Amino acid sequence: MTNTIDERHRKELLKFLLVKTAAVRRGVKPAELLRVRHCYSTVNAEGLRVCLYRSDIYSILGLDYIELKVEERSSLVLFYNPPTLNATLKKRSNRLWLAGLGYPVDGTMHDMLSELCRRAGGSALPHEVGVFIGYPLKDVAGFMLHIPATPLHGCAWRIYGDASVSMEKMHLYKNVELDATAALERARSVDDFIEMISLERAS
Repeated sequence: MTNTIDERHRKELLKFLLVKTAAVRRGVKPAELLRVRHCYSTVNAEGLRVCLYRSDIYSILGLDYIELKVEERSSLVLFYNPPTLNATLKKRSNRLWLAGLGYPVDGTMHDMLSELCRRAGGSALPHEVGVFIGYPLKDVAGFMLHIPATPLHGCAWRIYGDASVSMEKMHLYKNVELDATAALERARSVDDFIEMISLERAS
């Protein structure tokens, strides 16, 4: 018996992570925060239970990442696109607002990630992570300041104030995920899918 996962099972186990990180890979979203189990198990053709470990997952996804919280069975992981995240954190409004929260005002992207990771070591995940994952600053600040939210339902995050910019970003991220879902179904392998997504980003 071989302790391997066939391509169909590998795609199925990775499907959620591949789709949710597609917008990061394409460069339209600075980062994505996901919980990654330390072992995704399945049964191979011989009936043997095998596991896709988080180290395998990180290698397959091929994205920059930082583990914000490591727990017994899973890790809370921030996958990020360095150029897009760097531009997001350098945006003046984001930089000044984060500095007001105690982040280094002239810090590099890695300085900011280190500070976020330090804060994430506490009991609660810091809400300013919303800026890192591409939510509009007004929505992150509105949530943290307990401002009454704009009454919209079925949204990926709570919207505060004018909904137009928020909805535009939300639809952009969602459309990339839908495109990725369709591409994954067409792809012959995980590697083929990742190459397709990378080519789309480059075009």
